[in-house]
Amino acid sequence: MRILYFYVTKQFSRIFFFTAFAFGFIVLISELFRQISFYMENKTGLIIIAQHLFSNIPWWIIQVLPVATLLALLFSLGELAKRNEITAMKAAGINLWKIITLFMIIGFIIGLGDFGARELIIPKTTYFNEIVKKEKIQKQEIAVKTEFSNLIVSLQNNARLSVGYLNTKEKIMKDIIIEKYSDNFILERLVLAPEGVWENKTWMLKDGVVRDFENDLWKEFYFKEYDSGIKLKPEDIALKKMRYEMMNTYDFQKYIKQLRIFGQTALKERIALNIRYASVFSHLVVMMIGIPFALGLGNKLGKILSFTLALGAAFTYWGVQAITQSLGENYMLSPFMAAWLPNFIFFIIGIYLLVKVKK
Repeated sequence: MRILYFYVTKQFSRIFFFTAFAFGFIVLISELFRQISFYMENKTGLIIIAQHLFSNIPWWIIQVLPVATLLALLFSLGELAKRNEITAMKAAGINLWKIITLFMIIGFIIGLGDFGARELIIPKTTYFNEIVKKEKIQKQEIAVKTEFSNLIVSLQNNARLSVGYLNTKEKIMKDIIIEKYSDNFILERLVLAPEGVWENKTWMLKDGVVRDFENDLWKEFYFKEYDSGIKLKPEDIALKKMRYEMMNTYDFQKYIKQLRIFGQTALKERIALNIRYASVFSHLVVMMIGIPFALGLGNKLGKILSFTLALGAAFTYWGVQAITQSLGENYMLSPFMAAWLPNFIFFIIGIYLLVKVKK
């Protein structure tokens, strides 16, 4: 069986890698023609153009992996059927489910590779691509933003922080308002201070006032220095927009947490993170959809019709992914269901089609 597994895997891998890199090269050429006016306008040299384009190839390949997986499956398994090798396997007493299981394992391994690339490779190549574009092509200096204004941050225990000015480099903030509300949204405490400094892992406010409210009265006291109890680091208070592909899972989760601190739902980001997890199994689902059609559903369908139906089913799967993502972004599905529902649906469909395959 080892020889057979190696032979089948080799047949699939050869087509899979060729298809993936072929699609990546096609996208590279189309991207070159799309941006050629941009390169000419900035008088970009050939080496820099190559750096800019080739640094995006990993991301483009990741995008076409599901299609490459499906085509490699259809061609490799279809070729085995065409040369009657499937019939020979059955005649030798080999259960066809062993070959089907092999392909599903391959699909899962491709999914793990997809996830690993998004974690370890894509963030670095995407960042390098951004550096090349801004520094070498547009001749811009990439400066780290350290000054922010008009920030509003949600705190624990029904509290809210408003900051007029924040400097993350100098670790100071100005025009500070801290509001503490009861569970009934009644203002209980108000802290006002012209300045705050990050010291000893907390924000120390300077020369301000604290007002405690009770019914229609309040008590107030002035202070020279006051520990706000806010443990958020300066860089955690400042919100910086990030591209999804430039973050690994840890950075993505941290970014979502930061958005939630600012009182945002981070709905699109939470859906995108769940899709990153769900994509591990999407290649397996593609395999489950494609295998029955590649085998012609027990020779009930013609090869061309089977091939067409397999592509149609796969593109329907990706269409459902787009629909559920849109439903999630419109609060009609949870972030988890928006990402995973297509997998659940087509996993069941895949199981149904697989049992139709003649042993």
